[in-house]
Amino acid sequence: MNALPLRNPQPLADVVDDLVASFGLRRVLLAVAARLFRKQHPPDSLSLKKTRRLPAVDKLSDHLRQDVGLPPKLHEQVRIDPIMLHRH
Repeated sequence: MNALPLRNPQPLADVVDDLVASFGLRRVLLAVAARLFRKQHPPDSLSLKKTRRLPAVDKLSDHLRQDVGLPPKLHEQVRIDPIMLHRH
């Protein structure tokens, strides 16, 4: 959202060389290996049952609900009785 694009990206070889020069080959290889084998956890999403128990969630707009990973709220269709001219 607020990340700035890099104008002059450095080649990967230069970045790796800088890391090895700063931290040593052994630490860089261990960090890369640890990163490869680290378990990835997807973000938790609230189910509809859980969101119904939270009264503040009902007041969020669909845009904000999407930002926090919630499904859009179910909109009830407004029915107007043409004879009585009031909402059901």
